[in-house]
Amino acid sequence: MVMTVDTITADPDSSVPETFNAQADLAWAQLRERIPQMNAQTEYVAGLAADVEAAAESVSVAKWVSGSYTEGNVAWSPTDFLNYRCKNTGSRTIDPALDPTNWQLLTKTNPGGSDTTSSAVDIALTSASGRLQIISMTASSKKVTMPSASTLNKGAPVFVFQNAGQYRFAVHKYGGAFLCYVNPGQVVALHCSDISSGAGVWQVSGEAIDQTYSGNSAEVINAVDSRYISVAMLSSTKAICCFRNNSTTYLNAVIVNYGSASGTPAAVNAEASLDISVAAQASNQATVVYKTSTGATKGYVLDISGNTIMPGTVATIDATTGGSGTAIAALSSTQLLCVYQGSAASTPKERILDISGSAITPSAEVATDGATNCAATYLRVGKISSSKALVCFRNDTGKKIQARLQSVTVSTPAPTGTLLDFAAMPGTSPSLLFGLVILSTTRALVVTGIDRTYGDVMIFLLDISGTTPSILRNKTIRVGASGSLDITATKIDANTAYASWTGGGSLGIDGITVRATNDDNIIVSTVADKLEASVAVSNGYLDVTALDGTHILQVCRNSSSYLSAKVLELAA
Repeated sequence: MVMTVDTITADPDSSVPETFNAQADLAWAQLRERIPQMNAQTEYVAGLAADVEAAAESVSVAKWVSGSYTEGNVAWSPTDFLNYRCKNTGSRTIDPALDPTNWQLLTKTNPGGSDTTSSAVDIALTSASGRLQIISMTASSKKVTMPSASTLNKGAPVFVFQNAGQYRFAVHKYGGAFLCYVNPGQVVALHCSDISSGAGVWQVSGEAIDQTYSGNSAEVINAVDSRYISVAMLSSTKAICCFRNNSTTYLNAVIVNYGSASGTPAAVNAEASLDISVAAQASNQATVVYKTSTGATKGYVLDISGNTIMPGTVATIDATTGGSGTAIAALSSTQLLCVYQGSAASTPKERILDISGSAITPSAEVATDGATNCAATYLRVGKISSSKALVCFRNDTGKKIQARLQSVTVSTPAPTGTLLDFAAMPGTSPSLLFGLVILSTTRALVVTGIDRTYGDVMIFLLDISGTTPSILRNKTIRVGASGSLDITATKIDANTAYASWTGGGSLGIDGITVRATNDDNIIVSTVADKLEASVAVSNGYLDVTALDGTHILQVCRNSSSYLSAKVLELAA
């Protein structure tokens, strides 16, 4: 369609004063009405110029074949029939449509089109694919891969997916990073804002979009009943997991790898062990603490080389019997804060563990809060700095969560300020574990299950900048639980945490991403459910740790009671 601008009929003439003002006003009014037409015509002419340029380029363009090309050469792709310019001189053996590193798209990409596809295999889109994709997968666990972003026009290409089938499918970037799931009946749009690489930068829009990828296969690490599972990140591809081998009752440890096979579990001790907690003070060293069958608190330094774990000498941290529950946080490469219940129905206690080589030297015992008895087992501690930490526990009467900040001077811990009672928790608080994440030196998140009549999960954002913690905001969400939830959580970045639980609506493991905005709002993602099927609800059957900003290692006691590890991918 040819773009035109209406003629301006007014003709103001300054030599005719009696008509000049009226004609000038009319001329301005007509000009103002035509400004949108003029702007549209400018865009239209620019588009024609681009088309002419592309047409001129294609006059003598040859089909691409494998061979040597000079910077600036143009060839058309036999895959999508579009023109590409060579970015640098060299041998080019990959189709330009699949080689954004060495070729730049010249031809304008298709702004529309619709494809209806039924498929039992993965689908890979190209720049020539229809922008509306109506897809019916006929098999589970399939994915659609976006075209290379460098073959598209920034901002212009919007891919809309409608899932017309009965299986959900995943959408991934070119190169493999996960973007989202599209559920049966759902419509999701993807917009590209950066085409400087093949992966590009994509924005996803739609309702209730699941952006946690659970399609990676779980690795079953052993064939024995495994309990009291605790995991700590060593690197972006490696973690250490400690657990109780319920057949021998001994403390075991194993290296879990992402991208390669994990190690073989090995016994750390030869005594009945429970209430296990582990923290990594370095990429090649961790410290594990546990309770004996009588309630004494012990620990080991674990040196790590590849998949080999070498325990140091056992240290008795507290010989008092009768108590239960442990928690541990690494304050530095040579100091950890260990929290435990010394005797039944007593206040939580703490000690600094000084590490020298592979030996542990515990400090004198200090009460984390001298007035409030804790409800066994349910303890959490998080590092704020090398000299400050936050301890959380359930009280022994109403099972409400309590929080107390702790300071560390050399090797002496001490509570500061006053105790924070989470009195806002409604109903009857469940006797199960909760998640604690230290986001920064000023804020922390606590994620806990509550009486399901009131909403299942409650999230607290805490101010931890001073000597006494305070609640900035709380949020209650429904997660479809049919009973109480056993929750764990891990930090992703200074604003974001990932929380996971057993006992949710999928009757397995479910999870959410929680974001604390800079103005202290709590934003919760769509619940990702059935991340692992048929995991029983019990303290110590699940733990998670973030390997990096988009990968979460989930370790659990699976439906066969065995130790199972899976890497979940959050949308990039």
